[in-house]
Amino acid sequence: MTRPTTMTLAGVLAVLALNPANAQSVEQFYKGKTLNFIIGAGAGGSYDLYARTLTNTLPKYIPGNPVMIVKIAGGVGGGVATSVQMEHSVPKDGTYMGMTQQTNVTSQLTEAAVAGKYDVSKWRWVGNMANLRNMLAVWMTAPAQTLEEAKTKEVIVGATGRNSPTFIVPQALNVLLGTKYKIVLGYNGASDLNLAMERGEIQARGASWISVVTQAPQYISEKKIKPLVVDGLTRDPLLPDVPTLLELAPSEEQKAAIRLISAANEFSRAAFLPPGTPEDRVQALRQAFDATMKDEGFLAEARRLQLPIEPTDGASLDKLAGQVVASSPAAIKLAKQLLGE
Repeated sequence: MTRPTTMTLAGVLAVLALNPANAQSVEQFYKGKTLNFIIGAGAGGSYDLYARTLTNTLPKYIPGNPVMIVKIAGGVGGGVATSVQMEHSVPKDGTYMGMTQQTNVTSQLTEAAVAGKYDVSKWRWVGNMANLRNMLAVWMTAPAQTLEEAKTKEVIVGATGRNSPTFIVPQALNVLLGTKYKIVLGYNGASDLNLAMERGEIQARGASWISVVTQAPQYISEKKIKPLVVDGLTRDPLLPDVPTLLELAPSEEQKAAIRLISAANEFSRAAFLPPGTPEDRVQALRQAFDATMKDEGFLAEARRLQLPIEPTDGASLDKLAGQVVASSPAAIKLAKQLLGE
């Protein structure tokens, strides 16, 4: 009787030796660790601001209080590289968290070059800080200052990549309304697009309106930039007089495709963990995120930076991501057509 018991105990100890993390509490695991926050967007934009504001508070609510570091991966290509990196390359132990451009949620369905590279329904969503709608705005010197004028006059629009909202909005307008937006790819985030407009390289840019408010408020006060359309299921509270793509879609079939495309806004500034992250660490980070969204210091800093906070919890994002990936073939097909795929 003694020998089997001894062997069983030895076996257990051997397993624990091979998998020491399994024997650790969340607090023990994170104590003395660094939590890397990878951002698939350019420096200085609203993704960057949201990420740094979050990291100023989140660690105090994580058991073990790890150090948290923001790493800007850049926005060229719409942040797809960050999606791929988070799914396939980083350690899946809870030491890496990501935030990438919201259109990555739907691009896996609508962009052939992205399909199969990652699966957002398998990511472990931590939470979304705000639903931010993207837009298209023209510079004061653009030859077409309205959508109607853009049907006959070419306007050069800067964009980061095909799966970025900086490309998606003007591309959808070209298909829906027959506008003549000429889209130039390869810019690295909102800051890069702003410089390009000031230099006269481009005449319009997209991204969120909040990226204009936070980075270049003088564009607004000096009336240097004019928003024409918003990509969202509802109008942007900051731009109540600017129509949505959904409103402009001529047919019900096109509206269904636009709803799929616009679903990405539900993940505007959302943090996620790679598939396979231990469940206890997922839940600990979700709880820390939820607590941060109510923290007075965090909220005060967000107000100072003019960053809207409208949080969605991680479990709800898991469900939404699953619904997006399960979209009907008809909606996906038309969405591809709208995006020029």
